Amino acid sequence: MAKLSGSTIELSNNNQVDLGHSSEGDSEEWEDMDWEERSPDTALWQHMIAGSIAGMVEHAVIFPLDTIKTHLQATNMETTKGSARIGSVQTAQEIVRLRGPLFLWRGVTVTLRAVVPAHAMMFAAYEGVILYGGAHSTQHIDASSSRVAAVGFAAGFISTIFHDLIMVPAETIKQRMQLGYYRDASHATKRMVATGGASLFRSLPTTLIMSVPYSSVMMMSNESLRRFLNPTGAFSLPTFLTAGALSGALAAALTTPLDVVKTRLQTQGMTRAKTSTGELHGAPQKFKVRYHGFSDAFLAVYRTEGTRGFFRGIGPRILQTGPSCALSWCAYESAKHFLQAR
Repeated sequence: MAKLSGSTIELSNNNQVDLGHSSEGDSEEWEDMDWEERSPDTALWQHMIAGSIAGMVEHAVIFPLDTIKTHLQATNMETTKGSARIGSVQTAQEIVRLRGPLFLWRGVTVTLRAVVPAHAMMFAAYEGVILYGGAHSTQHIDASSSRVAAVGFAAGFISTIFHDLIMVPAETIKQRMQLGYYRDASHATKRMVATGGASLFRSLPTTLIMSVPYSSVMMMSNESLRRFLNPTGAFSLPTFLTAGALSGALAAALTTPLDVVKTRLQTQGMTRAKTSTGELHGAPQKFKVRYHGFSDAFLAVYRTEGTRGFFRGIGPRILQTGPSCALSWCAYESAKHFLQAR
């Protein structure tokens, strides 16, 4: 016979089975294996590896949309006089018709090499700020919504600085390759370094001006949405997808004007490379620095295209950033939990 008593089952041979309590060691072992929590004990290297994986997944999948956005934002009224303005779909069709579908991924290797250290540093900084700011989803479950938003904003601010110091030179090389210039990344780097190397970092101040509010808004929205959709902080891919997509799209839309200025600084008035001029896969001919800083590029866009010019490429940017953020957060959290379980 078995007799139920409190939290144990007493068997006829006087053996007992504990239902409600486990030993301290068993409890700690279960916590170590639990995939349902965002553990603050995750090692720094695990955050860095998970962040690197997230960055590669994010950029590789959505890269064609980034190429279309670059082509749209690099063109301006001064360099396209007499030509009809075309949109995202027409731009994509023209690229594929002239260069083939693989051209949409031109420059992706530059990005993939850079995102490994950049995202490793970014996510490590993000996790540190979230934990020490008292807004951890499982350790600080009672944190107020205002605290979660404020700490998320700070996490975006700090992590962006680590990210952009690595990504800005790579972004400059990538965008010029997307337009068709240079044989490869090595060729581009050597040519830019030979002229002083300033082009590699000319957009850094503007990029930070754009990326800090973008990342702050994105991470603030992401943390708040995750807390709203999933108050327990349990591992939930639908939550990561939804929060990531919405927060990424919102932040992208709000910062598109700054992204246009950044692209102009990185491409310096360069448009699509042409075979007829010998520039396709080669260095740009008669290159000159058109914009020396944020104000130069900002005023040039406003004078030639008005306020409408600051929203060129907003469609591809939202379509690129929303899904990429969703993929990035899902890949990051999945990789982190996989590493925790090993």
